[in-house]
Amino acid sequence: MKGIILAAGKGKRLEPLTDYKPKAMLPVCNKPLIEYQIELLREHGIEDIAVVVGYLKEQIDFKDVKVYEDKMIQGTATALHAAKDFIDDDFILIYGDLFFDITNFHEMTEDENAIAVVKVEDVSRYGEVVFEDGRLKGIREKTGFGEGFINAGIYHFTPSILDLVERTNESARGEYELTDAVQMLNTKEKVRVVPLNGYWNDIGYPWDYIDANMHMLERIGFAVGENTELWDSAVIKKPAIIGKDCEIKNCVIDHSVIGDNCVVGEFAIAKRSVVMSHSHVPHLNYVPDSVIAEGCNLGAGTKIANLRFDDRNVKMSIKGERIDSGRRKLGAIMGYNVKTGINASIYPGVKISSGKWIEAETLVRRDL
Repeated sequence: MKGIILAAGKGKRLEPLTDYKPKAMLPVCNKPLIEYQIELLREHGIEDIAVVVGYLKEQIDFKDVKVYEDKMIQGTATALHAAKDFIDDDFILIYGDLFFDITNFHEMTEDENAIAVVKVEDVSRYGEVVFEDGRLKGIREKTGFGEGFINAGIYHFTPSILDLVERTNESARGEYELTDAVQMLNTKEKVRVVPLNGYWNDIGYPWDYIDANMHMLERIGFAVGENTELWDSAVIKKPAIIGKDCEIKNCVIDHSVIGDNCVVGEFAIAKRSVVMSHSHVPHLNYVPDSVIAEGCNLGAGTKIANLRFDDRNVKMSIKGERIDSGRRKLGAIMGYNVKTGINASIYPGVKISSGKWIEAETLVRRDL
């Protein structure tokens, strides 16, 4: 059996975190997302693995993993078709933007075509999978509401799926959907449905990315990398992960992930946040429920707010639309190589594009 991971898309809803990284390479507790998937496949005896790349393809390079390029980048069906020369045996297919920690992955490796599903409170964001007695009945694309099962983005296919992929028509969204090929397959030979047990996260929005890190953080507990200087006066509230070659001064790190070559300075606080490598949170900074991408430098006194005065959920602009995060507490999402001047203040739910410089004493109310 083989394994294929689809990692060609950009992940526009995750911007600015995907400005300089493909979403499959975003770090979860300081390890690329896709690396968890590769390790899982190998744990289940699947050594022959291919990754379908596209956006920033040169960044996805792992030992003993074959790479195929999706030059169309027009949906999951075109991504799978790009790896057609690799497919000569049964294979497990995984969408590259998934983070999951499940206990019954082995059920996907059993003989037969299969689709994995997970139960959610509201199927409207994803589309509902309908099944009976473990067999697929149909897939409804974002037409239902309320509790139900959704496509988990993990499949077991035989090579025959390729013929159906080639017959797939363009959808109303202008993409070629793998789910259309699955439904055609189901008319010929019944597709098994496997409800997953455990944690599953489709990292579509920035707050989903924070959630994935917080889940793995709980699993790991505490870790400090090599050559990191940890002052005796630093307050570390576990779980916490700190990378290598960091300088952690008289500060508070609370349920947070700090990357490699970072500085967290005196009287700074990082709380339920991800600070990626080569970023500095030097002193008198407050970083709650936020993501600071690589290469950022916060001026002294920079504060990020994470709570609205009216206690309503924080909203964030995603592809031109205001989306309810479902969270009362959500800070800022800061892109790469951002610099803030002293005493800058940032509102909840604000996104700051890569390369922006924010002047001293600035109040940032809207996305930059």
